[in-house]
Amino acid sequence: MKPLPTLRKTATACFLALTLTACDPMLSLQGSFWPAWIICIMTGLATSMLLMWQLIRLRLAPHLGPPLLIAPSLWALCSFTIWLLFYAR
Repeated sequence: MKPLPTLRKTATACFLALTLTACDPMLSLQGSFWPAWIICIMTGLATSMLLMWQLIRLRLAPHLGPPLLIAPSLWALCSFTIWLLFYAR
């Protein structure tokens, strides 16, 4: 008889999903409201492209590993760092 812990986990996940959905900060850009995570993703993409360009220019990119793994990881790192710097409370 182990369904009780599973039910408790499911109920907790549903409760958190319902109560934390309104915690997304909104930004007003030119009168249009944008979720902050979209801004972080876009600025993270631009930052990671700039960093990748610098790594290629300095001839360090071949030493990092496969670009198909490095570029998205760099994008995620930049996006999460921007989120933590500007929106974490």
